[in-house]
Amino acid sequence: MLNQEEYLLLRNAYIEIGKLVQKYGYGEYDSILIILMNQIKCIDSTEADDDKLQYLVESYQSIFTSRGGLSDFVVYDKDNELRNQLNEKYTKNVDVVWKILKRYIL
Repeated sequence: MLNQEEYLLLRNAYIEIGKLVQKYGYGEYDSILIILMNQIKCIDSTEADDDKLQYLVESYQSIFTSRGGLSDFVVYDKDNELRNQLNEKYTKNVDVVWKILKRYIL
């Protein structure tokens, strides 16, 4: 089971990922944004931890698909330095999510 610190880390990572996807996804990731928002709602809910974990794992697998999901997402900005910083921030948050959920996905 996830502990409170892991839930908080997941929540914050999903918020940061969502901000980048919303700004730089140009409408192509709207369905992914809905899932991200639902993951945050799930974390904030009073549902049983087993149910939360099941939803978080299932939704993780649906947003990080091999094609068309966040696995392909890259931030593009004309400013190279900003683009690199934003992509690094994105990757860092995706890594946080993976480190927490990987033991339940494999």
